[in-house]
Amino acid sequence: MGISYPVSLYLSGQTIVDVKRLENFLKVAELGSLSRAADRMRIAQPALSRQMRLLEDEIGAPLFARHRRGMQLTEAGEELQKRVAGPLRQLRHAFDDVRSMSAETGGRFALGMPPTVSTILAGRFTRRVAEKAPNVSLRIVEGYAGHLIDWLQRGEIDAAVLYGPASDFQMNVEDLLFEQLMLVGPASSDLDPAKPVSVAAMAALPMVLPSQPHGLRVVVENAARRVKATLDVKFEADSFLVLKEFVEHGLGYTTLPLSAFRQEAEAGRLRYAPLTDPPVMRQLVLGTQGGELMSRAAQTVAKLVREEIRELVESGVWQAQLQY
Repeated sequence: MGISYPVSLYLSGQTIVDVKRLENFLKVAELGSLSRAADRMRIAQPALSRQMRLLEDEIGAPLFARHRRGMQLTEAGEELQKRVAGPLRQLRHAFDDVRSMSAETGGRFALGMPPTVSTILAGRFTRRVAEKAPNVSLRIVEGYAGHLIDWLQRGEIDAAVLYGPASDFQMNVEDLLFEQLMLVGPASSDLDPAKPVSVAAMAALPMVLPSQPHGLRVVVENAARRVKATLDVKFEADSFLVLKEFVEHGLGYTTLPLSAFRQEAEAGRLRYAPLTDPPVMRQLVLGTQGGELMSRAAQTVAKLVREEIRELVESGVWQAQLQY
């Protein structure tokens, strides 16, 4: 949903472009098709096509290469997309904040999280937002670490749960928790939660892991590097659901936090053991864009994230160590 009344940007007394046109540009760029964008936004296609041509005239450069399969961004189009996505999101937040000054906190908020976090946090957290901040329109965006960081830096999402440490990032970062990783094997394996497995012993096993630069892969490879071991990676899958399926079928072992496979372990479909010598931990942090005044919705959502994580950890549902 865009800004609901005309707004224009000015430079040296001359109108550059109205904001609605920029929002429509971003939607066409996202979908790669005028017809799909027109259908999504309920705009007549000829009118949307005219807006894109007017925008190109105002910018002074072609923004799309038009072909039979749709619309592909030119170099100028890619640069415009990268530069306006964040500022437009901040502008929407500013209008939302002003509108809601005399009412309950409202507005739109997009929170990114890795799949292994989404599986335990997304549903419970969304329910908390619905109960505590019903005027906030929440969007959960699932993705891997590299994608989340890119989307956050480009302003396409407002915050993200990321792999730490905080010192790795040039943005506002808040520590959340530490969580131990487990070696996970098929039901036929002899893994036992009471019998930790060393990282060196793990390196001798056939492994099923995400590809680089997935945060989980980085954590495990760094642990192996510390004991001067090389992992034997037989298969890669960029879906933790697929990783679990590979392990269930006996194709190898993987590493996951217990929160990501608790149900399969309780059902006897997977077995696991803690990793040790050294213990392998993942750190989670909450990242927001640096140098930005947080909107009221952002402040509310960040507070609710911390509340939900604390409740999950203190109730034992999420076996982790809080950092706040």
